[in-house]
Amino acid sequence: MTTPDRIEQFKSDIADMQLKTSGKAGSEKASSTLGVVLMVAAIIIGIGSYVKAGKETNALDQNELIILSLACISMAIVGAALWIRTALVRFWRFWMLRSLYEGQAHLDEVVKAIRERD
Repeated sequence: MTTPDRIEQFKSDIADMQLKTSGKAGSEKASSTLGVVLMVAAIIIGIGSYVKAGKETNALDQNELIILSLACISMAIVGAALWIRTALVRFWRFWMLRSLYEGQAHLDEVVKAIRERD
């Protein structure tokens, strides 16, 4: 069986089993989008505040801008973690589904071999 045939067979078997292949698609998409938006916004705001802090002469304003840029670094890390978490959950769900499918196929082969032996 060629690779495209195997993929189509896998998709049709999963559809026949009526298994849930993804979680709440809306919430996963929203959390992934939120993670990307947090990363982009944090990078833009952080760079802007850091550049502006370099031009400030007042030490208090400069410190506030540096604190804002450090907070943006934290926000970017949180956004990246949220995006990575969502991506890994989708990957692991597919991995488990594939593993269960292959295990069932292997079990079917074993049962078939036992029945043919008898």
